Amino acid sequence: MASFNPFAKRETHSASSLNTYRILVPLSWALVVIVGIYYSLHSPDDTKKGKKLWKQANKHNTPFSQNTTVTGVYWILLLLSQLSYVWHLFSKNNVLVAAAANVATHFILNNLFLFAWILLWTRNHFWGAEIILIAHLINQTVTYWRHRGLPAFVHLPAVAGPYAWTLTALFWNGAVAVHSHNLPGRIVANIFIWVILGIGLFDIVLREDYILGYCLSFLSLSLALRQFAIKIIGLQWIFAFVVFGVFLVVSLYISATKSTGRDSLFRRVAHPESADREREPLLNEGV
Repeated sequence: MASFNPFAKRETHSASSLNTYRILVPLSWALVVIVGIYYSLHSPDDTKKGKKLWKQANKHNTPFSQNTTVTGVYWILLLLSQLSYVWHLFSKNNVLVAAAANVATHFILNNLFLFAWILLWTRNHFWGAEIILIAHLINQTVTYWRHRGLPAFVHLPAVAGPYAWTLTALFWNGAVAVHSHNLPGRIVANIFIWVILGIGLFDIVLREDYILGYCLSFLSLSLALRQFAIKIIGLQWIFAFVVFGVFLVVSLYISATKSTGRDSLFRRVAHPESADREREPLLNEGV
């Protein structure tokens, strides 16, 4: 039955499966790019109260709103990095192809979730958009913990980057859905911002995943800048800068330990000899 499971992790994939991924992965990526650009420039035509993608974000000032410029740059970089993931599916290196193909179904599903979220978000269907983000996060979490040791240029665009955004977007979209712009809402947000830190640190430290850490640092900075602009006399922007600083410092530390071949306690790690010389450098670069 495993052969019929598109989410199964395999060391090799059939030619038909690879050909399917090589078609659907670029198409799903293009779908997100085209729809994202369209709704960044146009409001929905089928509803009078619909808003452009980023205008909708600026309209609703919540304790989890992010700076649209910084987050926009994040998405541009992420979408460009995903081209490297697509390239891995066409690589002549079987190890790279297998790594990329293992997360291909998740990647396609994530793009479909993102497509649905954009349609709902721009049309003010915030609760429907929140449900999509919850499903999106579940899929991302499964992908994150199931597929370890991926090459960096697969892990970043297909797993860590989307996962970081979905985690922060869940709170952002949720705050819009519940109209969290009053004092009680901000007090609750002052508590829930630490949930992002807790989940992020759990993943980063346990997996020693500096890539996810840098992604969350980027988005936390976006959150901090926006909160500072919304309400200078408040705690949320201070907390957001603290979260940003913690993510950044932990990520830099883990990067340093990995680059020097040491563990989290800075003890040198002895790597056993691998029988497969072709896989060794790829696994060492994996996250």
